[in-house]
Amino acid sequence: MVSDDPDCKIELKTFHCEIVINHDALKKEENHYKDIAIIRKIDTAMVQRNYLQVKQDVLEIMQSEMERLLGDPSLTYLMLKK
Repeated sequence: MVSDDPDCKIELKTFHCEIVINHDALKKEENHYKDIAIIRKIDTAMVQRNYLQVKQDVLEIMQSEMERLLGDPSLTYLMLKK
């Protein structure tokens, strides 16, 4: 299997497909794009706090579910014990 670029066609290839892009029409469309409005500014400290909060929430959910499974004799078979 070989690949090619749009300017250098290769006749013998496994994948027979050609992507046709109208660059002028694409550029015209891109010129009409509008910037996405900034709703709020965030910094790395906010992202880090959010990450740590989500991580803590997941740990608490895991712990409460493990306690629930171990506390119910009909569900203890779902726990793997090492």
